[in-house]
Amino acid sequence: MILGHYASALIPYSKFKRYPFWILLICSNVPEFLWLLLALVGVEETRPASLFDATIQGLQVQMTYSHNLIPAALQAFVVSGIIFAFFKDRSFAFWCGFLTLFHVLCDFIVGFEHQLLSPDSMVVGLNSYSKFPHIAILIEFAFSLACIFWYIRTEKNAGNPLSQRKIVYLLLVFGIGVLMWLPTATIPMKEFLPFKF
Repeated sequence: MILGHYASALIPYSKFKRYPFWILLICSNVPEFLWLLLALVGVEETRPASLFDATIQGLQVQMTYSHNLIPAALQAFVVSGIIFAFFKDRSFAFWCGFLTLFHVLCDFIVGFEHQLLSPDSMVVGLNSYSKFPHIAILIEFAFSLACIFWYIRTEKNAGNPLSQRKIVYLLLVFGIGVLMWLPTATIPMKEFLPFKF
């Protein structure tokens, strides 16, 4: 998933409005940030090297430390500990850690192939980006909508209904934001640019 991970931060947000929303957004994407860092330093190789030459289906990634199940569980534990150390709120720390682990669990459905621990350990996940990238993006779109409507309903039930404008913004960011990746499922991004490089 790409933007779907960010949308998952809406699930616990109603309960934790006393904390900045950006904390939940970051926690929901810890594995992604770790992957980008490890890819930059050459630990988790990603090919092709240029995002503009890549398609979602053609991207070859090795995400041993950032997205495999056991390393993700360790990341969730560390995130929970850090959040608890700062905020002294067990429930908030749990949710932040859960969002970190949930990132990888979602990637088992919409994402690349991941393993239990090492590259030669048991494979977990559907590898949907390689096998059926367009459908994978549509699944992410449906997941994002579900998170948005969960948030809308939770806020309404709490007596804080969202304005139409806020609902439209959420749908634009998390709905249209996901669908705009559909063309790059099988066509490199550089093909859509008005200039060649």
